[in-house]
Parts: sequence; C-alpha cells; structure tokens
Amino acid sequence: MLRLRRTIRLARCVFGIVLLLGACASEARKGELPYSLAHPAKAGVDVAIVDVPGIDAARQRTDGDHAMRADGRKRLRSAEARPVSITPEHAGRWDTLDDGSRLWRVRVRAVGATDLRFAFAHFVLPRDATLHVIGAVDDYQGPYTSADALDGTFHAPVVPGDTATIELRVPAGATLAPGALELGTVGAGFRDLYERNGTKDGSPGASGPCNVDVACPLGVAYEQEIRAVGYYEYIAADDGEYYICSGTLVTDVPHARRNLFLTAAHCMSVASEAQSMVVYWNYQSTRCGGLAAPAGGFFADDQHGATLRATRADVDFTLVELAGTPEADWNLYYAGWDASGSVPDGTIGIHHPSGDVKKITAGPAPRTADSCIVEVAPSVHGTHWNTGPYTQGTTEGGSSGSGLFAPAASGGGIARHLIGTLSGGTAACSDTSPGQPDDGYDCYGKLSVAWNGSSPSSRLRDWLDPANSGATSADGIGQNDVVQAGNGHSQHAWPPLLLQRPRVTGASR
Repeated sequence: MLRLRRTIRLARCVFGIVLLLGACASEARKGELPYSLAHPAKAGVDVAIVDVPGIDAARQRTDGDHAMRADGRKRLRSAEARPVSITPEHAGRWDTLDDGSRLWRVRVRAVGATDLRFAFAHFVLPRDATLHVIGAVDDYQGPYTSADALDGTFHAPVVPGDTATIELRVPAGATLAPGALELGTVGAGFRDLYERNGTKDGSPGASGPCNVDVACPLGVAYEQEIRAVGYYEYIAADDGEYYICSGTLVTDVPHARRNLFLTAAHCMSVASEAQSMVVYWNYQSTRCGGLAAPAGGFFADDQHGATLRATRADVDFTLVELAGTPEADWNLYYAGWDASGSVPDGTIGIHHPSGDVKKITAGPAPRTADSCIVEVAPSVHGTHWNTGPYTQGTTEGGSSGSGLFAPAASGGGIARHLIGTLSGGTAACSDTSPGQPDDGYDCYGKLSVAWNGSSPSSRLRDWLDPANSGATSADGIGQNDVVQAGNGHSQHAWPPLLLQRPRVTGASR
C-alpha cells in the first residue's frame, strides 16, 4: 500500500558482495525517479486524464464499518474496485526521448478517492522497460519491471490522492507487444491511508485511542514477534472489493526461511486473492503513544503476490507463500508456533487495527470455543480460542488474520509462540472510557486444529513440518540469523545481504 519513498539503499551494495548473490541488481533500481519527475521540462505535462466513476469516501467508510460489525469479521474494506481496460494502444500519450527510448503516460482519476491502487491484468514488459505510478504531491511507486509480474499480472501499492499517473519507459530498440500492458482495475480508496486530511493530527491510520503501540512497554518482550507481523491489502473474490487484513510470517521446522504467511480464511481463501495481495512490513511507530517513523520511513517495505498453500473455513485459517524473498535490510522474523493445544496463562496479539501502525494487545488465558463469525456453521465446535476482555489494547477492522501468541512468561516451552489467528469478535475501545478496551471478546482459530486436515491443502503440518518429523512446535528465527552447528542457537549476522537468496518475482521496488 502506501509508502514514502526511500531514495537510497545502495550503501548495502558497497560492501563488495554484489558478485556473491547479485542481490544489489534489484537494490540499485529501488527508488529511481520516474522520468517525468527527473526531467519535468523535457517530459511536459500534457497528459490526458481517463476518468473512472468517483466515490463518496465518507459514506463508503460508514457503510463498510456497519457491514463489518454486522457479521463479526474484522477484515476492513478499504477501496471500491473500478473495472477498466486501459492500454497504451488506446489511451495516454507516447513521447520519444533524446536517447531513443519511448515514454508512455496516462493519468487516471476517480473523483473523491483518498488514494488509488492499480491492478494490471496483463504485465509483460520488454527487457529493461520500467513502470512507475505517481500519485499526489509527486509521491511515487516503482520502478517495476517484467520481474515483478506474477503469472503475467501485477498489483501496485497504493499512492495518495484521487489522480495518479502511470508512466512506462521502453528502451530504444525495444517493442511493447500489443496487449502486453493492460490496466484492468482501479481501486478507489476511501480510508485515507496516507492521512492527508490530518484527521489524526497527521498520524497514519485511525485506530481507537485504547490501542497500544508496539513501542510501548508491553511490546518490549516481543521485539522479535513484532517483526513477523505485517498487513496486506487484497481484492476479495466474494465482492471484488479491496480489503485490509493482518498476518504473520511463520517458520517451518527446518528453519528453511520459506516465506510462509499465516492469516484468516475469511480474509482470503482462493488463489486470485493471494495473487492480488500487497504486504507491508515494518509499518510501526518507534515511540510509544506518538508517531515516530523507523529509519526507512513509514510504508517503506512492501512486497506483492503470493501462492495459496492451505486454507479451511471451520478453523478460519489460510497459509500462503509469498512470491518474493523479503529484502534482508527489512530484518523480518519468522515467528515460532505451537500446535499442541496447550493453554497459556494469557494472550498477546500483534496486529494492524484500522490499517494503523502496528499495535499490541494483552488478554487473559484463552478458552476453547466455537467460531464467533456468522459464516462458519454453528455445528463446528471447539475450533477457536476465545479471549477477552483485553487488559491492554483491542482489535478492530484490519486486525483479522493476526496472530495470537502465548505470553513471554508462559511455561511448557510455548512462550512467545503463535497459537491462533484472529477471526473476529466484539472487542473495541470502550465508549465510556475511550482510553480503555471494552468488555468485548474475540475468537482466534486454533493452530492445533488447523494442524491436521483431510489433505495438504486443508492443513498446516505438511507446510510447517515438511519432513514429517512429528514436531508440533518450532522456535522462531530471524531473517538474518545464523544457526550455529551443533547447538541449535542462533546469532545475528551482518551484513545481512550475505544471507539473502537471489530475489524472485514479488518483492517490490
């Protein structure tokens, strides 16, 4: 979704490890300015606008919130999808530049939208061709290349404003085949994810005042687990609209660092939804109770596309494998988990309420319960953990799919291990004491129930224990940790690019 541009990461490449992995080839492209911003005098401004149906953002926010509360699910609708067919053959403007390369631009507008995101139904670019998306106040995403395509499609992160420019540069001598680039969907946002209207003192997001930043004292014992949590935007198959949910990067038993991401089935359960997802990492404040961006800035670390691995409705879980390897300097964490069904003394939740910066909750020991969302058959019993009222924090729309962890003080080897994923519930900030959580409850699908199923596509054990070792738990591991032979312990390794595998499709630029 959303990021303020980082203009440099090339320092990582100066360590002389370019020849080891080739990872800096992709690093060097990150943040490169679109031609029209780098050379405004040469590019000109006469670019035609293609209008798509506008949006009443305030009304859509209200309607979306009412629908969410009606069924207990905590996925958050964020944008209306506008089907289009915009191609370089039929829209926009072509210019030939001094070096013989060609520049195609088109402006797309959805009046009233707070932000825009674009889904390309066809994305087959010539070698060395680059594409940027430029939003309001020249905030841009890109460059993207043919390597960013997933099955010939591409979903771009969000840019602010109701008008955005798509800019494609094709090198001299190269040809863009007819139909190779087609914009198929425009997402007209209504959540104001960039908070350009200043509705929260300039802070991103709009979660309730009882939510607790991960930088607060409650988060100190969970620094690693916090790094495993991201949120994502995707196109839902049931209504074709854009939604926000949360999820957790999880380890497998051999610590192979497969990019397995656990979330809720009511968020996504079909291949097209996984393919459309854009995940945002490290979107959190570094100051408790205030807004302080991490070193890379807010919205800086995102990747797109995933493959569906397993899903099941009764326990409401989905496991996807992200299409790309996260960049090493994001310093993510593959969370540990426990599928034994052991009951911890309390609960910890880490999530993104209302698409806000990352928050953390604390609650009492969970109880076995049925699902609390209406679409799961009531005859299915004992599939969920029930937790609440929370003692600190709460969950909101956008928190769905986030992990439930055992507290750091838990015995039995389950401390800080993930034991469930959020389905939904009634928990919120109190109306009478806004700085405190209310007396509501939430339910989380049990990892112990999701562990087994009728086939690999409906259970977790084939993916989290691929060698069928019989293990029902695994400790987490950092993205840049090195496992020491003989003792199983790990330590941080630097520079992290020494450990980075060559990147494949999916990590955005």
